[in-house]
Amino acid sequence: MHDVILSYLEPRRREALDLLRRLVEIQSGSRNKPGLDRMAVDVAEVLGGILPEVRILPFAEHGNMVQVMTSPAARGEKGIVLVGHMDTVFPADTDFTAFRENDERCHGPGVYDMKGGLVVAIYALKALAHLGLLENIPVTVLCNSDEEIGSPASRPWIEEQAKGALAALVFEGGGANNDVVTGRKGRLGMHLTVRGRAGHAAKGGAKASAILELAHKIIALEGLNDGREITLNVGQITGGIGPNTVPELATATLDARFLTPDGQQRLEQSLARIAEHESIAGTSTTLTVQSGRPAMPQSEGNRRLWAIAREQARILGYELPDELRSGVSDANFIAGLGVPVLDGLGPVGDLDHSDLEFILKNSLTSRAALTAATITAIWNHAQSG
Repeated sequence: MHDVILSYLEPRRREALDLLRRLVEIQSGSRNKPGLDRMAVDVAEVLGGILPEVRILPFAEHGNMVQVMTSPAARGEKGIVLVGHMDTVFPADTDFTAFRENDERCHGPGVYDMKGGLVVAIYALKALAHLGLLENIPVTVLCNSDEEIGSPASRPWIEEQAKGALAALVFEGGGANNDVVTGRKGRLGMHLTVRGRAGHAAKGGAKASAILELAHKIIALEGLNDGREITLNVGQITGGIGPNTVPELATATLDARFLTPDGQQRLEQSLARIAEHESIAGTSTTLTVQSGRPAMPQSEGNRRLWAIAREQARILGYELPDELRSGVSDANFIAGLGVPVLDGLGPVGDLDHSDLEFILKNSLTSRAALTAATITAIWNHAQSG
């Protein structure tokens, strides 16, 4: 089977790169609804040439999304869910729009994060269709348009479709050492608001300075970093209206990461304690969680999926290490359902979220071969009990 997959994919390497160019040249920043709607049309068109059940899901406030299924999945059979996002971090007015390539690499917005991953999934499905296997395997493909802003609209849809699945594969970019991802930290994005009492700075004496209270809290918050379980960063602060005024208002935005549900609980308890504690009399503090994803521990189910994929990689002629990644993805939501999930199946590359983003060209079809073989192996394992 592996030889057939490779013999199908290798002559189509140029074709896959051309599809990647086509997708990259559609500007699809998370807030660019016209661009994302165009992405949805193009992705649905390509996937519709492979699988029989294609739907474009309309969203008023976000870009439209795409759901595609094999016939067994459309009949309600639970199987394997493939997840990839169509949005990028680059806004509609960015000047980083061009796709370019040399002998080894492709560059462009989203080549790694994660239009390259979409192409990997598409060519894996093409290979499986060539083998005639998609008629039997329940496969559902979900392409969302809001991952880079926390998946506020797509999370319920992804969770509904993934619930009860045998496994989920997510196509964020692969690691520099060909790694796939078996665990991810969870994340909380938060906003801290400190209110004090305004006054003339020249009068001296006790003062309810919101900035001074915020300074105490920043030191306490940064002290939560423990070198392993919890990382927290105070990334942006504002406050006051001028040097001769006691500041009435100060704010901070926070990003916190945690490895486990227990770590999240300890973090939330510590955050509540710090928010509640008043170092400067006359001030008050409000902590608001704006976005979040649960932790994705390196569970037994995730590592079982990795073992299946690693076996396929060895047959294809290489090793497949796994990694625990600090960044979050939609895999976190799926892991929160108790569904085994393997992430990082996109092409190998780096420097995402920058105009230096790249992938290694050869990894586009090698990851597609790995994915096709892994889908088949997961299904065969499930059928053999």
